[in-house]
Amino acid sequence: MLSCPTTIKPAESGLQILRERINFLVTTTTIRPTQLPEIDLLCPSDLQDALAHLSDGACALAGGTDIILWASQRGEPRRLVWTGAVSEMLGMDFEQEFIRLGAATSLSKLIRSKRFREAAPAVVEGAQCVGSVQLRNQATLVGNLCTASPAGDTIPGLLVHDARVLLLDASGRRRELGLHEFVLGPGKTALSEGELVLALSLSPLAPGEMSMYRRFTQRAVLDVATASVAVRVSFEPDQRTVREARLALGAVAPTVIEAKDAASILCGTLLDDATLRTCAAAAVAASTPISDHRAGADYRRQLIATLIVDALTEVRQKAAPGIDEGAPK
Repeated sequence: MLSCPTTIKPAESGLQILRERINFLVTTTTIRPTQLPEIDLLCPSDLQDALAHLSDGACALAGGTDIILWASQRGEPRRLVWTGAVSEMLGMDFEQEFIRLGAATSLSKLIRSKRFREAAPAVVEGAQCVGSVQLRNQATLVGNLCTASPAGDTIPGLLVHDARVLLLDASGRRRELGLHEFVLGPGKTALSEGELVLALSLSPLAPGEMSMYRRFTQRAVLDVATASVAVRVSFEPDQRTVREARLALGAVAPTVIEAKDAASILCGTLLDDATLRTCAAAAVAASTPISDHRAGADYRRQLIATLIVDALTEVRQKAAPGIDEGAPK
């Protein structure tokens, strides 16, 4: 049922986990009805081989936490290319101005990296909200991005950290897209047929900067965000006056959006309470939430306002601990 046409045994133990999950879904149709057909699981260790399979109609597979579920529900795709053995798609490279993340790097590896936690806290905090520990051991940051959910937990943090997506196809054509260019709508990306996400690059925090991710869910874990925000703030040398700010809003538009007008309100201020309320109102005005089974549109607007104020209050307290932050001094 599963084929692995390579003589090089992948180093990642995730391959065996994927096989077990696929076999379970195929063989338990009498217990839990599915449409999952027999799967041809291709496991190349060479990047060009992986691209060749994709150009031949196969579908890229990283952690498999979403695509295996889709296959069980829809009966396709039937040919999967596991990317976890391709060295060009693994690991993290830290440069002075950017971080490069291989597309097959798991969320758990990012979370465990002290250097990455310090460089991109908002991304890590979003990654920690994805599923369970077991799922994060398999799931990847790029997989979460390619799912393109407006409620994706890692996408707001990626947005405020200026993430860019590096794409490659079998012809050698490379493209680099910003998040707004890559994520086009719910479940829709700019990936072309036969194209692969090779890596992400993002900007790390500079001295005097902070970032964080906050969300609201009905349950503490294993739940989809009803609304979420990521903030990134840089301060002047006094560590109180805001030099620049970025705000990203999740689950309140067809894609994660950046609230630029709201962020501009913060520049030059001390993040006093009145400024935070004005900023929150502007962020709400930028959102276009829907009503669904999780929450009504008005409730989501209230959540965005609360999350913005709470997150920025926390930033203010961390930047200048011990000061009466409610009013400028």
